[in-house]
Amino acid sequence: MAASSAQGAAPVATVTNVQRFSLHDGGGIRTVVFLKGCPFRCPWCCNPENLSTEPEVSFKERLCIRCSPRPGGGPCATAPEDCPTGAKELLGRPRTVDDLVAEVARDRAFYEESGGGVTVSGGECLLRQDFLCAFLEACRAQGLSTAVETTLALPLADPARLVAACDVLLVDFKIADRAKSLEVTGIDPDVRDANLRDVQDLGARVVARMPIIPGFTDDAACVDANVRRIAELGLRRVDVLPFHQLGEGKYDSIGRDYEMRGVPQLTDADVAGVVARCEAAGLATVVHGE
Repeated sequence: MAASSAQGAAPVATVTNVQRFSLHDGGGIRTVVFLKGCPFRCPWCCNPENLSTEPEVSFKERLCIRCSPRPGGGPCATAPEDCPTGAKELLGRPRTVDDLVAEVARDRAFYEESGGGVTVSGGECLLRQDFLCAFLEACRAQGLSTAVETTLALPLADPARLVAACDVLLVDFKIADRAKSLEVTGIDPDVRDANLRDVQDLGARVVARMPIIPGFTDDAACVDANVRRIAELGLRRVDVLPFHQLGEGKYDSIGRDYEMRGVPQLTDADVAGVVARCEAAGLATVVHGE
């Protein structure tokens, strides 16, 4: 079962990774906390290990040294915690707010020097809003800047609490057409936009993020529709995120199919036209984010 919290108990969530010294995730040097679980299914997802809410075992055949018998070529029998090479790894373990804050606070000096902080990502971290808000509040109590990467396409349990605990929301604009978005990813842009209006009314700082994905979000109609929507919502900055293949190898290790296998990565030059469209609409535009 996914980690959860009992009534009145301190919240617990399943975390796959605490990635230190990250850039492009909210400004400055940041630590990114990846919560496990996502209700959506973007074909280009670069964090497939965070789709399921349950812990999973990753297996990298190239690292295996055959330290245990594998009759008939069957699966490796070594437990992840006993694997000597890291070929087998357990993805996701329960974390409490307190122990997670203690870990991310170790890099306080780097945050202060660079204007960085802590970012929570996923998966879709809004699946665990109780844990998310408690963690953000605890970070803020330690004087740490906070950011959240999200589709913002789930109902918000307490928008005011989220806004009060988060310095910046990094919100995705993916497939602009609602019917196509629902069909391909399950994301409802109308839910996102309603939530955006609510959090902006509460004073949230929001940065739009526009992943440019070949065959899905890179056509001019989609780009223009997203640019118009971003401007209509009163947002002033957009991060253009060119498609990359950093997650490709993860799919094999957890036994998932990958629709984007072999699709060439996009360069900054490939998204120059997108940047021009954003800037023509008066949006401050940053490639890859900052």
